[in-house]
Amino acid sequence: MAVPMVMGEFAMQHFSGFHLSLDRRTALPRPYLAFCPALYQQHSLKETVNILSPSRPGMGDGGQEFTATSSPIPAGHPPTFEPLEARKNYDTISPIDLSTLGPTTRMRLGDIALARSGDKGANINLGIFVRSAGQWDWFRSFMTRERMRALLGKDDDGYFIERVEFPKLWAVHFVIYGILGRGVSSSTKLDCLGKGFADYVRDKVVQVPVSVLEVGRL
Repeated sequence: MAVPMVMGEFAMQHFSGFHLSLDRRTALPRPYLAFCPALYQQHSLKETVNILSPSRPGMGDGGQEFTATSSPIPAGHPPTFEPLEARKNYDTISPIDLSTLGPTTRMRLGDIALARSGDKGANINLGIFVRSAGQWDWFRSFMTRERMRALLGKDDDGYFIERVEFPKLWAVHFVIYGILGRGVSSSTKLDCLGKGFADYVRDKVVQVPVSVLEVGRL
């Protein structure tokens, strides 16, 4: 067990962009089980505790049998819970006009922004952020949902894209729904954990205003 444990620890502390298939049998196609997560309204759950009474002997065709009766007790609902509502999803409020920032230069998005990504069922989370408050207004205005779709390019299959902001972290967070198919163990993608997705996005070449780069050097 020592070797698998070491491999597991390495996999959770990997270098940025490290990814591999979890299925080591892939010399030949194999069937796999699929996991289908879902959200369920709390008030629709009918939880019940069933208390079994002591067994009582009885007689059947095959000899002595034991039967038990069940006493159901409704568990009710938690005293407080939040209703299931639509998740927040928005582009930035009051975006700036990017054309007012002056001349631009072509560069990797990763040269100005850092990121981390990972799986959540069939979806990928991506948090991407800049390192200077002076770059934030440009970044939040630049990294829209449509921008993310454009960065996906040919890998975009009409996925639903969710976006929120963390202004105090100078970060934008995206969720790409369904990009991992049925989830990690059922995904046909090599990067089934979505760990390399951040570097995939950061490696895209974009136009960055020179003025934004100068602010970042301060």
